Amino acid sequence: MNDYWESFRLANSYSNTYAMGAIFATALATFLPRFFPMALLKNRTLPSWFTQWLHFVPPAIFGALVFPDLLLKDGTLCLSLDNIPLLTTLLIAPIVIRTKSLGAAIICGGTVFYILQEWL
Repeated sequence: MNDYWESFRLANSYSNTYAMGAIFATALATFLPRFFPMALLKNRTLPSWFTQWLHFVPPAIFGALVFPDLLLKDGTLCLSLDNIPLLTTLLIAPIVIRTKSLGAAIICGGTVFYILQEWL
């Protein structure tokens, strides 16, 4: 039993240094990819085709992150009524389109998802 607590004490003695190092490394890893393009392109004019292309990047990334969770179940396409995330999205879409409110989307989506998860 003493060995367990001794290993726990030793593990905790390094945790602050490790945590601060991890926080610093993560901050640096997220800062640098944002900083360098802005610093390099600060005084340059981008071509119009490139600027137009950049407008498609956020929706493409959003789609790439969201649609697999909505449409795939166990790695296969699932368009049935037991696909709760897809059914939730279809049910709250009119509310979101009408209100254009993130808060309404989150509250309604969470509520509908919970109800469907308990019901189905």
